[in-house]
Amino acid sequence: MYTPRWDGTDLPRTPYRVRGGDPLDLPPLGGGVDADIAIVGGGIAGCSAALHAAEAGARVILVEGQSIGWGASSRNAGHLPAATKHEPEEVVQIYGKAFGERILDASENGPRMVADIAQRHGIDCELFFPGIITAAHTPEALQGLRDRVTFWQKRGRPLETLDREQLAALLGSRFYLGGVIDRRGGSINPLAYVRGLARAAIKVGARLHERTRATRLSRDGQRWVIETANGRIRATNAFLCTNAYTDDLWPRLRRTVVPVRTVQFTTKPLSDNLLKTILPGRQPMIDTRRVLISVRIHQDGRLHFGCGPSMRVGSAPTWAQALTRLQEVFPQIGDIEVDDWWPGWMAFNKADSWQMHTLAPGLFAALGCNGRGVALATIYGRDLARHAGGTPAEELTLPMTPLDPVGLHAFSGIGAASIAQWWRVRDSIEMRRLKAINAAG
Repeated sequence: MYTPRWDGTDLPRTPYRVRGGDPLDLPPLGGGVDADIAIVGGGIAGCSAALHAAEAGARVILVEGQSIGWGASSRNAGHLPAATKHEPEEVVQIYGKAFGERILDASENGPRMVADIAQRHGIDCELFFPGIITAAHTPEALQGLRDRVTFWQKRGRPLETLDREQLAALLGSRFYLGGVIDRRGGSINPLAYVRGLARAAIKVGARLHERTRATRLSRDGQRWVIETANGRIRATNAFLCTNAYTDDLWPRLRRTVVPVRTVQFTTKPLSDNLLKTILPGRQPMIDTRRVLISVRIHQDGRLHFGCGPSMRVGSAPTWAQALTRLQEVFPQIGDIEVDDWWPGWMAFNKADSWQMHTLAPGLFAALGCNGRGVALATIYGRDLARHAGGTPAEELTLPMTPLDPVGLHAFSGIGAASIAQWWRVRDSIEMRRLKAINAAG
């Protein structure tokens, strides 16, 4: 099985690099330093925590083993949904009314918060809010989307059910049965965003270091000590913001998440005719399959396509298979050429949702994006900073929960691959049903 440690040190060849701003090229940590807050991990959650803590006056040191945004923060699809992964009723059921309503409020305002941060700190990250489309591949999934719209419309939110004709006009495809557009959502250049967060944190006094892997974490009296190859941090509080790349720095934390490897593609720029017929309003789209597809069009006309996990050792991205799935939805695309591909890792857990943990007094973690990263990572990084600054745990967005390790974690990669294959089988059965419906007109 692939594992995150297989990844090289170079940034992936994503479409974000062209307009992602210059690399920060920050020096590694050298020598000893004292801080109020030490942060391990330079992705969106870690950089958000650094920015918000430094703005509140804390002395902040962040270390990143590679470069800022090297992991999922620069490899994701760049969608900005105004929602959690779970349906709203599930959120309230899982977390209770107080936390559930707080999570719903924070997640629906997440894209707006990202935009506010970007505007306040002058971060040019290609924010665009035309809405996000979810397309249904079964009648049951379509009913679930209708229920979602009913919930939010009662609260006056701008979600709309799309019948087949309305969806076809927005999507450029009659493949699906219908769907939903949530006009609160949009898209982003996540690499530009995370680099912007890092620069903003530095500007307000945080110290960030790249190519600085944390190798040991220990307690020295009332302070945490983080050791690196050439340096040492002593801090009152420490945050672990390593998500799918979590290692054994703290016992048992790594075993709470299962890293799942995904592969995404970009095509060569589409022709003007195709750009008029595929997502002409430039809304990003996902569908309701278990191994879902995600599609968006970039400013330069490249189509960005994600199509699920790939966990086998030696597995290479198969453009032919990806193209087949793409042509199912958009037959007009023809034999478009692939431009590039890249892998990335998502952290799944038993809760199928983000988790925040108090690991020990003054030691905290936030991880488990489960495919909902950009806005929620910003929120939970901010909340770590708030908590270290004195906000009680019961007032945070997410509750602090005990560690819940995955059983037989050493075999979790095999398990994840098996689950993904089972999902594909179930999707395949449902897709045959959809094709029969489509054939019948």
